[in-house]
Amino acid sequence: MSESVHVHKRFPDRLSLLLYNPIRRKLNPPAQLISRLRVGSKDTVIDFGCGPGFYTVPLARVAARTIGVDVSAKMLRQTGQNCKKNGVRVELKQSDGIAIDLDGESVDLILMVHVFHEIEDKEKVLHEFSRLLKASGRLTIVERTRAAGFLSRKFSPPVIDHKDVVSALTESGLLVMEVFQNGE
Repeated sequence: MSESVHVHKRFPDRLSLLLYNPIRRKLNPPAQLISRLRVGSKDTVIDFGCGPGFYTVPLARVAARTIGVDVSAKMLRQTGQNCKKNGVRVELKQSDGIAIDLDGESVDLILMVHVFHEIEDKEKVLHEFSRLLKASGRLTIVERTRAAGFLSRKFSPPVIDHKDVVSALTESGLLVMEVFQNGE
């Protein structure tokens, strides 16, 4: 893992327990989203902005190859520990997304959950994702698009307009196939 990765304003490492906990798992089981994404047993999947591995662990249970990518070395260490506890194998890479050390056209799915709003140079990151995705590959972005109650607003990612996400994808040359509500 490179120490020269540019660390941008992001979710603080010290709050990682909010990301990987049984209450969140009960309220929003990661398997629900993963099932909806139709991840196959032959797929190579990147969990971009994997944090402590909330989605990485269940992805590794169904995909042939799972790669956790995060800008934070601490989060990647936590992902590794959580994967080990759960008996799954995952490759870990430290990156801000501008350059990810993988072959081109080698990934079936890139999943980003509550990370898109943190990316500083969306154009360069989306270009890198385009390089990594197979011709049939998919990019899935999950973001909060509506406000919720006080506690949710206090401890949740910011609300962003889904049109901003679609616009960034379209401008980068990616084809938007579907926009749906996930409930997180």
